Amino acid sequence: MTAGSRSQSPATPTKTPSASRAPAAGSRRGSHILSTVLFVAAIGFAAAAGYLYLQDRNAPEPRTQPTAEPGRNTLGSIVESLKKDGIGADYGRGTGKSDQLSQPGQMIAIGDDTLLVFIYLGGDQSSAVQDREADATHLDPSTMALTTPSGRDLRGDKAVHVSQGSNVIAVLISDDDALAAQVQSVIEALP
Repeated sequence: MTAGSRSQSPATPTKTPSASRAPAAGSRRGSHILSTVLFVAAIGFAAAAGYLYLQDRNAPEPRTQPTAEPGRNTLGSIVESLKKDGIGADYGRGTGKSDQLSQPGQMIAIGDDTLLVFIYLGGDQSSAVQDREADATHLDPSTMALTTPSGRDLRGDKAVHVSQGSNVIAVLISDDDALAAQVQSVIEALP
């Protein structure tokens, strides 16, 4: 080797600060606080939604009462008509049948008494009324048997009162003659 030619060793790279070093402690702390605040806000929104859901679920919804067209009375419209006349009627549990009528009877509870309504729907208003009139030609309340579909007697030793109007035959099982007269006036006034 000559003095003029020196062998140079490859330059060793000098260490420079890395561009991908860890974030400063302050920015890490800021993102932790932000995520905690967002987590707490999410819990608050979930709690508010749950509260509103439970409030809406427990609030009674206003029910629109059914109105009947002439010759198209339904159980709901009959119950509403009875209530409007001051009779404490409510939907009964179950159905009944009569040995003298072709339609099944739907129960309405009036205190301890039972009102069976036999509703004739027919094809239109006039045929529904005609069906009711045809089915009522041989009614005899004194001999009428009233039972549940399973055969349990509904009549017992109570009196039976029959009234008709529009597309409905109503059979009240009660010893209360004043109630029978009141029910009869409601049924006869049905549209």
